[in-house]
Amino acid sequence: MKAELILWVGLLVVLFLLFLLTLRRLSVLIARTRDLERVQRSVDSIDLRFAAAIEPLVGRLDEIRRRSGDPLVLSRELEPARGMLQDLAAETRKLRVPGLLAGQAAILVQELDRAVRATELVGHGMDALLAGRGNRELEAQTSLKRGALNLRHARDAFGRAAVEVAAVRPSDVARRPGGHAGAAGVAPGSIHFDLTERDLDPPL
Repeated sequence: MKAELILWVGLLVVLFLLFLLTLRRLSVLIARTRDLERVQRSVDSIDLRFAAAIEPLVGRLDEIRRRSGDPLVLSRELEPARGMLQDLAAETRKLRVPGLLAGQAAILVQELDRAVRATELVGHGMDALLAGRGNRELEAQTSLKRGALNLRHARDAFGRAAVEVAAVRPSDVARRPGGHAGAAGVAPGSIHFDLTERDLDPPL
């Protein structure tokens, strides 16, 4: 009788420990799920704001390159757009993403930085265009074209990475937890170079 009691007590202790272990794993999974959903909501929000900042600029650049737009309007809109992109890059750097998404997070920051540099290139082209002296027309058109192409490519690459982030499921994170990572690093193989004259489409 005493041996049976000890056996039952031992069994209850084992079951209780298994229950605690299951509860702990469940709580960790819930926490990781919440972290993942938070990151996905943040990336989706940044993606929408990135599009809102980029698309009007690209549209106006196309109009100016076809000589149907007003350079002064774009010149006034350029600085606020650059400021928004810089804010989005800073916000993305602060994201604490699951280790599984470290590569995508690096691309997100990288492409936002690329877009900021593209607006600086556009600004240089606008200065040359508005100066309107001598051979600066070619310089202006080249800078505007490079800026527009880099804006488009940054937007496309960011969008693809955002889609990859949205496609991750909690079960993926559970299988490969990997801790958390900041978004400021650059994953191997994820580097994208700014376009140069060799990448330009033929002049309009």
